[in-house]
Amino acid sequence: MLQPYVKTFLAVAKSGSFSAAAEVLYISKVSVMNQMNALERDAGVKLWERTSRGAVLTEAGQKMAEYAEKLNALADAAMRETREAGGLPAQTIRIGASMMRPSARLVELWDSIGGPKPEIQFDIVPFSDGRNGLFAMLKALGDTIDCFATPGGTTKLLMEYGFLPFGQCQCHVAMSKKHPLAKKKILRWEDLEGETLMLLKRGDSYVLDALRDEALRSHPSIRIIDFDGFYDISAFNLAIRKQYIMETLDLWENLHPSMVTLPVRWNYEMPYGIVYAKEPSGIVGTFLASIRKHISR
Repeated sequence: MLQPYVKTFLAVAKSGSFSAAAEVLYISKVSVMNQMNALERDAGVKLWERTSRGAVLTEAGQKMAEYAEKLNALADAAMRETREAGGLPAQTIRIGASMMRPSARLVELWDSIGGPKPEIQFDIVPFSDGRNGLFAMLKALGDTIDCFATPGGTTKLLMEYGFLPFGQCQCHVAMSKKHPLAKKKILRWEDLEGETLMLLKRGDSYVLDALRDEALRSHPSIRIIDFDGFYDISAFNLAIRKQYIMETLDLWENLHPSMVTLPVRWNYEMPYGIVYAKEPSGIVGTFLASIRKHISR
């Protein structure tokens, strides 16, 4: 109902970059840029200051953002009240999303559920990655967001929050495209011998603790370097700079353009699912119950 470029404008304003907005909206960066260029042409003024670090609103852009928020709220209210008038009430689930924790798989899962289910619309709330971004998403659970989708092999995550798995992620490794092993299609443990392997520190993931134990027991020539509990671009950059091999997941295979991600002949995978507050609201509980019923069939 709302012009698509208004929602795109708000996504860029909240995330601070065209690339981050593209990830959140599940469209291309080129599409985001084209929509923002068209919006500037229609407005006749500059709405963004484009920098090497992202996009910053100009004074005119800030004014546009104020009205865009109001338009978005009005459009949501209009759709909600129209559905209610037609006997089809819709409620909103707010999904946190970032480049490494996109919302697409969760929305696609919901769309795949057949039969009767509650009428739900989704609001995607952008966050950044890394320690601060993940903490912000966790802190926002039950307040400004309802849930987000993420790998769930983290011990602390499973202890302090609700987690509903609906898939698996395969543990792979990533390395610079210039690394001697980068030309291989699949690796074996023996290929990693003599290399430096970056792993989450012990205690952060029960899955990777088991992987670490196998490396120490059966392949002691592999040098293990710990990194502190958070996958983000800085960790990938370190692996490139030092020519390390980094444990990663298959869903992040295209995250860094200077790296190649390869499978390894080992049997390690992490659950992938929905993180939510320990005491979810009524509609979130209904949403989770519908998914739980669907995946248990």
